[in-house]
Amino acid sequence: MRTNLFLLTGLLGLCIAHAVNADENIVVVVPALLDPSAPIGDKVKQDCAVDTSVGSEVFLRVSERYPGTEQTRSPEQVAPGKIVVKVTLVGVLGAGGGAWSGAKSITIRAEVLQNAKVIGTRNLSRQSSGGAFGGFSGTCAIMERIAVALGRDVAGWLPIALTMAKHESSSSDQTASQPPKEERTSPAAPDNTPRDPKQ
Repeated sequence: MRTNLFLLTGLLGLCIAHAVNADENIVVVVPALLDPSAPIGDKVKQDCAVDTSVGSEVFLRVSERYPGTEQTRSPEQVAPGKIVVKVTLVGVLGAGGGAWSGAKSITIRAEVLQNAKVIGTRNLSRQSSGGAFGGFSGTCAIMERIAVALGRDVAGWLPIALTMAKHESSSSDQTASQPPKEERTSPAAPDNTPRDPKQ
């Protein structure tokens, strides 16, 4: 009985999640943007196309969670009202030579925008040495492995960001719709000052 109730609750949760996901119009910026001050080696930048890998993986993973997700090269081209997921590379650490030259890492800033306004942001970072076969992996293969992990991270964080943004928007709307409170004035205190009987 408890098992059936647990399964029913889980199924209901999935149905609600799919219903919520269907209402979202999401657009992912591909490729990811590169912060001008982000540390990244020229060879890794030229050979590995980290911005394209990260942007493509974010789009792929978000699409799995939100079917119908679109992609764009520029947030300015997105129609008003749609949710924009923009990822910026803020740090790429890794030299050529694969795992033999040390661990590789990518740090990103994920932002959720609507009508050009940021409604959610989070920094995420992943590193890897290439896994069990890292000794046979090149630098770009390791960077691709990290991009996959970051794509999943962004897709996992996105529902939380959207829920929090909706809650904050709802709270703001309720506050704005409330009429201003009337100020109540207390009655004046009686004048108990003794008076001169001669007056």
